[in-house]
Amino acid sequence: MCELQNHDIPEHIEALDARLREGMTDEELTDLDYQFRVIYTLDSASKSRSHFQFLQPGSAEAKEVSNVLVKFRPADETHPYKPKAVCEEISRRTGRSFTAHNHTQAWRLHGIRPRKGDPAPDQTNKDYCVYHPAHGDYTYSEKWIERLVTEWTDENTWLAIRNYRL
Repeated sequence: MCELQNHDIPEHIEALDARLREGMTDEELTDLDYQFRVIYTLDSASKSRSHFQFLQPGSAEAKEVSNVLVKFRPADETHPYKPKAVCEEISRRTGRSFTAHNHTQAWRLHGIRPRKGDPAPDQTNKDYCVYHPAHGDYTYSEKWIERLVTEWTDENTWLAIRNYRL
């Protein structure tokens, strides 16, 4: 693999790469939904297998590839909100009181994370919540807050959350 890294990329490939990146922000360029990489291997392949393959996002095959290629970022960056901050943000953004009790109702209703004392506390919906084994607590993402803001301002989902029995 090191031998391949010592070679220059052909100009036509660099030009294509530059055109693909043109006009994109740094945030878009680092977003996994916009990224893909060509990986060269020294494995031999038949002509039928030596081609580009585009995968449908969300398919089982894409998820398998994503599990290998995922870029790790600290949870403090991806899930910066502790429960108290979630409540404060929802209240601030909606103008409607959102308490710690309401937050517990919401994550239980949606199955975002396991209950306290669960033998597998890390089994969370990673889009919304991550578990920190070092200090035994959970933090939440901006995506979770956005979802709750939408739900907390919709009368039907607001009632569903408020009426969820703990």
